[in-house]
Amino acid sequence: MNTLTTRFPRGTRARGARIIGLVGAATMALTLGLAGCASGSDSGGGAAAADQTLKIGFSAEPPGFKTGVDQGSANRQLTTLVRRGLLSYGPDGEVVPALASDYEVSDDGLTYTFTLRDGLAFSNDEDLTSEDVKRTFEFLAVPENGAADQTSFANIAGIETPDDTTVVLTLSEPQTALPKVIANPLNAIVPEEAVDADGVPVGAGPFMVTDYKKGVSYTLEADPHYYEADSVELDKIVMTFMADAQTRVKALVGGQVDFIDYVPAADYATLENANGVTLDTAHGLYGALQFNLTEGPLAVPEVRQAIAYALDLESLNEVGTLGYGTSNGGLPIPEDSEYFDEEQANHFAQDVDKAKDLLAEGGYADGGFSLTLLTNSQYFGYSERAQVIKSDLEKIGITVEIETGDYANQIAKGNSGSYDLMIGGPPAAINDPSALTGAFIGGPTFVRSFGIDQELYASLLDEGAKTADGPERKAIYHELGEIYLEDVPFVTWGQGAAAYAYSDDLEGFEMLSGPIVYSSMYSLAGARLTD
Repeated sequence: MNTLTTRFPRGTRARGARIIGLVGAATMALTLGLAGCASGSDSGGGAAAADQTLKIGFSAEPPGFKTGVDQGSANRQLTTLVRRGLLSYGPDGEVVPALASDYEVSDDGLTYTFTLRDGLAFSNDEDLTSEDVKRTFEFLAVPENGAADQTSFANIAGIETPDDTTVVLTLSEPQTALPKVIANPLNAIVPEEAVDADGVPVGAGPFMVTDYKKGVSYTLEADPHYYEADSVELDKIVMTFMADAQTRVKALVGGQVDFIDYVPAADYATLENANGVTLDTAHGLYGALQFNLTEGPLAVPEVRQAIAYALDLESLNEVGTLGYGTSNGGLPIPEDSEYFDEEQANHFAQDVDKAKDLLAEGGYADGGFSLTLLTNSQYFGYSERAQVIKSDLEKIGITVEIETGDYANQIAKGNSGSYDLMIGGPPAAINDPSALTGAFIGGPTFVRSFGIDQELYASLLDEGAKTADGPERKAIYHELGEIYLEDVPFVTWGQGAAAYAYSDDLEGFEMLSGPIVYSSMYSLAGARLTD
């Protein structure tokens, strides 16, 4: 049997009752994951149970696990397995319970009261209490710690812990998407010794790391401390690092692994036609050409506008996703969001003559300068897009030298601003326009252009984050988009295509889409192997 399942990003969900009961959502998520499945220790009729060891061919070795820091999709995916926050995401991208069983929001939207489950513990056998929540959130709020959602946590004016299972957050201003921010796996609760550590992650998730062979693999086992340990049917997960996409695909088709992440569009057809394999595809994250805006020609807005007009977005989509993605610019907001602005998204339609005029306005008539373009050879689409950009910019007189290497090299150089141009994309981890904050505000990181004038965006981003869904909020993000089109701190080319592939014997995996696509492994907590 071969199966192709395609999902597309969903719109934002409106908040319902002021007292949010999460137990029902947890039951629904678990039911979807386990419907029709026998228990891990007994498959009906007395037949021997399937070996519940999931073998994953993993696209990259995570570079580290510093709390709250965006260190790439490999880091985020493993984090969904070994850590948990107060909330997480269910099969449809809805916020569901995790360490918190429920929470209450005050009428003015400024106070959130979370009730933790009883008897919580980390995988290292330490109790998990409200004090761990407080310490983690306080860490996330400090700018120097580099958390992707730092501004959201900095909005928390006070954290009270009246007992071990109660956490009361008092916000400085209302924050419409706070539950989604808390569900981001990067914001999981960690024990004190892990709060600022790299290396092997410790948390309170369904699995725990029991072996790490640097450069080779992680071995995870079901964590008996997990709050729903009885519902976890996978006994073990072995994640073998396979940087080469063809190696991953061949390992899956050949039965050496059961599951692979980051399937390139070039391999979709192979997996569609493979027996016993399911291919799940969805729209992924936005891609972008990022800039180092600190000096030289790229410090001039007209030059950045010229580059935006020089690029052929359709070609970038075609070579990067073979047409499975989207080709649109503007703010990185999914097309199916009510905040997507089609006019702004089409603003930078390719116009070579206009690009040349803008270069002249910026003091660089006929171009006449060289730029280094940083990319990586590890993931499909990066090198291919780099060649399109090089060709497009040379048409307006800009010489481009491509620098490539593995993904870890790109992350390190991106974090330090050691580039002129870089193939990348703005961070996004929630299906809400407030996720844009991470694209403009915060310390140096490879997911944000280096040297952005953050003051241009800060007030509107803050206002948008605290404004409830509706026309007023839409007007805020439209204004933000107009500023972006003048400043052009990065150039988006559309949403990419994301895919996972796995054996038909795996049941219960649910792929998410859009900004939360790399939180999809949350669902492995309810998955099982049937044969």
